[in-house]
Amino acid sequence: MVKKVHIIINLLPEASDVSSIQIEERIKNEAQIPLCKEIENVTVEDIDASYVTLQNHGVPSNVAKNLMDLYTE
Repeated sequence: MVKKVHIIINLLPEASDVSSIQIEERIKNEAQIPLCKEIENVTVEDIDASYVTLQNHGVPSNVAKNLMDLYTE
């Protein structure tokens, strides 16, 4: 059976000074993950943008904030 893993990573504060493309490239080139054959995809997501998107879909701001807090813990 083929398996895939989705990993969510909280970046260091210094990552805000680096472009998303640079972060994606460094993770693809430098990450060492046990049992990993290859890293197929890396996506950097702006949490503030996700918060605004939730609000745009009608999610109340307090609920959107709680969801993003849970997501980033």
